[in-house]
Amino acid sequence: MASVEEVRGVLAFSRVPHELVDDVLDEAPELWLRGESPDVIAGDVALCHPPLSTREVRVWCAPALIAGALRVSVLAHDRPGLLAATTGALTHAGLSVIQAAAMTWPARGWAVQRALVADPRARSTRPVERDLLCAQLRSAVRDGTAADVPFAPSGPVEVSAIAEPAGRQLLRVLAPDRPGLLWAISAWLQRADCNVLVARAAPAGLQADDSFLVEGTPDPDDLAAFLAGEHAPAFTRR
Repeated sequence: MASVEEVRGVLAFSRVPHELVDDVLDEAPELWLRGESPDVIAGDVALCHPPLSTREVRVWCAPALIAGALRVSVLAHDRPGLLAATTGALTHAGLSVIQAAAMTWPARGWAVQRALVADPRARSTRPVERDLLCAQLRSAVRDGTAADVPFAPSGPVEVSAIAEPAGRQLLRVLAPDRPGLLWAISAWLQRADCNVLVARAAPAGLQADDSFLVEGTPDPDDLAAFLAGEHAPAFTRR
C-alpha cells in the first residue's frame, strides 16, 4: 500500500502546487491507498491540477504494465450516480474492469475514479481506440447518460456493513466476478440514495472483493439478494 509520504515524494518536483497536494492527501483513507503504488496515487492527485472548470470532465487513458490492459482515470464534479455512469460506459465499451478505486473530496465537490481495464477480445481484434474511449467517458459522465448495461445476477453473494463515524457505512461485497458487477453495485447504491465517498474493487481469484464507504443507509441483505438474482432474473439500466 502506498503511504502519503511516498506520494508526496513523487509529487515533490511536479507542477502540482504543494497546497493542493496537502489538501488532497489530508487524511487520505486507507481504502483509496490500498494495493497501489505511490506513482498511481500521485497520478490521481496530478489529475486534480489545474482546478476543474464548470461541467469539465477530465479523462486520462494510457497503456498499463499488464499486456493489453489500460489504466483509465476520470476526474469530475461529484454527483449521485457518477461511479455508475463511469463503470457503465466502460462496460458498454466491452472492457472488463480488473480493479478500480474512487475517491471524493466533498469540500471541493470533486471525485476521481481510476480503473485498470482490459478488452477480452483484444488478442483477436484491433486494440481499444483510446481517443474514442475518452470521448465516450466524458459524454457519459458529463451528461449522466449511458447505454443499457446487461448484468446476469448469480450467487453466492455476501454483503456486510460496518458503521463508520459521521453516519457513514463501510460496505464489503463478496460475489462471483462477472461483467457489469461493479456497475450493478454502483447503480444499486444510486437507487438506494447512497453517495459513494471512497471505493475499492479488486478480484480475488474468481471472486470480486469490493468495498465502498458510503453516506446513506444501504440494506446489505437487499443488495446481496439483488446481486444473487433473488429479486429478478436480470437487471438492466432503466
